[in-house]
Amino acid sequence: MPAYEISIVNRQRAVPIDRRTLRSLARATLAMEGVSSAEISVAFVSDAEIHEINRNFLNHDFPTDVISFLLEGDGTDLAGAAGTVRRGANRVLDGEIVISTETAAHNASRHQTTTSHELALYLVHGLLHLCGYDDLTPREKRLMRRREAEALLLLDVPAPKRAPARNAPRSRPAKRKARRQ
Repeated sequence: MPAYEISIVNRQRAVPIDRRTLRSLARATLAMEGVSSAEISVAFVSDAEIHEINRNFLNHDFPTDVISFLLEGDGTDLAGAAGTVRRGANRVLDGEIVISTETAAHNASRHQTTTSHELALYLVHGLLHLCGYDDLTPREKRLMRRREAEALLLLDVPAPKRAPARNAPRSRPAKRKARRQ
């Protein structure tokens, strides 16, 4: 059984966080992708805090839903590989994911889903970025959406009928290893 250390920190008060379910979802997603081992820190924060992180690390002056930081990872970069290739296969990951609960609550209402399902989507989305997926081209975006749906169904979370919502236009991240979701 792979070793997955998932640390969850709740730095906000707007939305209750089900650490146990989210930790299970993270482990299931990493296993689905074939990750060998991982040390992942997940922080649930306010819009104000994610806005500051987005500005400081990605030079984007707005809040967003989720940001992932690959601190260390091994394995081959498989971006652009065929859809059957699991990008996390045999990788060792060390990363951080920051999720805005306020954005999740707002988008859940807008898309007629629950905040907990929206948070689950953001967690999976961030994990897939750490595994090497990206969503900058239509083809890559479709693949990432399929992987999100697969991962969410592992814990009976309904897959969204849309992509994770954005508060501003997409752009490539700055030179850092952070990835704006």
